[in-house]
Amino acid sequence: MDPILDPTLRSQLRSQLSPGRRWLACARALALIAAALAALAVVATARVAAAQPARPARPARPAPAPAPAPAPAQPAEKVVLAVDGADVYVDAGARDGVGAGSELELLHEVVVRDPRSGATLRDRFALGTLAVVKSGDRISLAQASAELRGRVVVGDRVRLVSAPRAFIDPWAERVAASRGDVMSPVPGAGGPREPAGAAIDHDERARAAWQDTLGKPPEQRIARWQALLAADPQTPYRAAIQREILSLKEQMAARQAALASAASARPDTRGARIAQLAAQLSGDGDASGAPLAVAPLRAVVPGRPIDLAFAVRAPDQVARAWLYVRAPGEAGYRRIELVADGDAYLRGRIGADQVVGPSLRWYVEAEAGGGPPMAVLGSSAEPRVIDVEREVVEPPVAQGRSHIDAHVDYVDFDGKLATGFDQYYQAEIDFTYRFLSPLYAVRLGFGTLSGTGGPKDVIDADPMDECLDAGGNYRCKRVTFSYVYTELEHRIRPNVAVMIRPQVGIVTSDVVAGTGGGRCTTSDIEGCQFLTGIGGRIRIRLGDEAGTNLVIGAAFTSRVGTLLEAAYHWRPRPVVPVQLTVQVTDQPVPEDFGVRLIADVGWRRLSWFYPSARLSYQARDIDHAGISGGFAMNFDW
Repeated sequence: MDPILDPTLRSQLRSQLSPGRRWLACARALALIAAALAALAVVATARVAAAQPARPARPARPAPAPAPAPAPAQPAEKVVLAVDGADVYVDAGARDGVGAGSELELLHEVVVRDPRSGATLRDRFALGTLAVVKSGDRISLAQASAELRGRVVVGDRVRLVSAPRAFIDPWAERVAASRGDVMSPVPGAGGPREPAGAAIDHDERARAAWQDTLGKPPEQRIARWQALLAADPQTPYRAAIQREILSLKEQMAARQAALASAASARPDTRGARIAQLAAQLSGDGDASGAPLAVAPLRAVVPGRPIDLAFAVRAPDQVARAWLYVRAPGEAGYRRIELVADGDAYLRGRIGADQVVGPSLRWYVEAEAGGGPPMAVLGSSAEPRVIDVEREVVEPPVAQGRSHIDAHVDYVDFDGKLATGFDQYYQAEIDFTYRFLSPLYAVRLGFGTLSGTGGPKDVIDADPMDECLDAGGNYRCKRVTFSYVYTELEHRIRPNVAVMIRPQVGIVTSDVVAGTGGGRCTTSDIEGCQFLTGIGGRIRIRLGDEAGTNLVIGAAFTSRVGTLLEAAYHWRPRPVVPVQLTVQVTDQPVPEDFGVRLIADVGWRRLSWFYPSARLSYQARDIDHAGISGGFAMNFDW
């Protein structure tokens, strides 16, 4: 279509032409003055000149036509949304007066510039006509001819050229009638084409060329501008015209690239945009035209009822309707009659007992005014499917997986407590987590063993109790072992477990007589040794971990000593855990072995905590023995 020039643009065009008119007026005035002087010079011929007829006045130039009235406001322009082969989706539907059979003119827009004024204009030219085959409320599907198919790109404009149509939605009409409203047809947005623009002024070649290009394809525009440059090589607008030609060529190249990109797409695939527009064209994604519509059900939760609401799209085809549902394992379908909810909906519920995995099959039959029921959504042969999600049951928080054990033992082998030379204390704390499978449990802990030891014969034979041998040499040694460990427990059988514990630490020894236990931690380190102690422990448990069991084990640590043990655990009462242990060890200094008898008795009134007390008797021989004890705290959760 020919666009109507803006009045401002028209005034600019006039202003650029007005200098020529002023020069013409001046020339005419000079000619009149010259004629007057000539008449005065030839007085003799005055009579003859007077007798001659007067020169007719130049007719006045007609006044310019008044500027055309501004065009009435137009509705929003409609554009091409997507192209899928011969299918063209446009954003015009029933609300715009577009329906099946309507004709849409396809327009391509170019951006052009007037070389005289520099004003920019968006102009369009017709590519062809599209035939609408299907319309929704706001979207239509049109078909492009074979000649036009390869020339349509997203963003092209469309214009309704056939008569607008009016539509009434029977479902909306029924709803409105129930409310007492009066439905009016949806007005069409189409209409006759806009009238042509005002008369074209052909006084100037540039203006004529500009008007000739309006509404033309880029190729014809370029040819017209090139013809102007050939016909008028001295035009002052040459640079602007050349820029306009370059812009049109760039727009043509961009369009060709868009067409090539669309043609290179795989013909057997449809983009997400095409699928989305097809679903919008069908209303709810159901392209079957069924008289009932329901929102798609992707998946449901097992054991919960499903409430379904069906929109009645064709009230004259649905008098009654039934929902048929079959759960996995059921021999046939259960029939559920749908209940009217107002004039536009039918509702039904699938019971919770049928909502089981992995999926439900269903279909709907409807009856229209006494006729036989007909399948309208799915069928018994091809039912629709609702996926039932797998029920996820969160296991309860595991109890008894975690355990903390903290214990302290004081061991006195010579019975002299702090004044003797064969005593030590040991403290450990560890955290246990039971994974159960594949590794039953892991224990992480740290501890310290600190004390004094030496040859038993030297300690007992020295009457001064100074651990001096016959030569007066000090033979005892103070040892401190600080260590960390990790114990892994694996169950071979339900009542047989193997526990392996590597450990490593720092061994600090002091061989100077008469010094305190912390001397080597100060700057006075004469006679102190700092060595690495590496060791391990292995145990086997026979029986129930929380009930009656027997544990047998052995441990060795370099520079500290060896430990062999057997422990028997049982519960004479549910709240009284008891453990009896026998140990054979040469700790804290690898010299003479001794035996320890340990009794540990706890009191478990709380499920998460119980304390215990330890009493032990140890001896390296009958004359080298003592009694000591300790305590422990245990936490379970």
